[in-house]
Amino acid sequence: MQNFFDLYTGDNEIIKSVENSIPINLLENDYKFSMIVGSNKSGKTSLAKSYSMLNQANLIFDIPKSLKNLKKTYLDLNSLNLADENLFHFLQYFISQDIGLTIFTSTDPLNVDENQAIIADIKSRLSLFNIARIENPNDELLFKLIQKFLKNMSITISDNLIYEIMKFIDRSYIDAFNASKTINHLLYENNHNINLSLIRQYYEQI
Repeated sequence: MQNFFDLYTGDNEIIKSVENSIPINLLENDYKFSMIVGSNKSGKTSLAKSYSMLNQANLIFDIPKSLKNLKKTYLDLNSLNLADENLFHFLQYFISQDIGLTIFTSTDPLNVDENQAIIADIKSRLSLFNIARIENPNDELLFKLIQKFLKNMSITISDNLIYEIMKFIDRSYIDAFNASKTINHLLYENNHNINLSLIRQYYEQI
């Protein structure tokens, strides 16, 4: 049985679980060079917002044109272009100046397609980073995620309805998010009434 608790509230709520315990441990220890790798909707941005404040780091969402006077930084950039010379110079700046840098991304530099263009020096610099991955959710976390996404839309439904929809979706963060959107759609289309049969019918038709 996993234990869940919220580090954040509202849209930026973080659910701590086995799946993200290694990345959170990395952030709590505030290592100088770190990378958090996770899929879409896995909570990377919530982690970046929370721990950039806790660790007193500047949070940015793109690689700046000027690298002058940059301090300890968290970069939340979902997809890294490993063939971008600007990324190389960005990484080199922090490493050469020995300034802390944490990157949040869906790009795993150690598991890239062999046909993907990549600058060898970028891969070399990223090899110096502590890399932690947010794993895909198991059933218990998937349930909590659907509840969270529904809560963000001010929707509350019975546990049985959530368990029913889980029978039809993959164990991924984006599927949990899309399940909440499906529930919202079904409620809207059916005068705010939803039941097990309606969920089954919807998924059996797609």
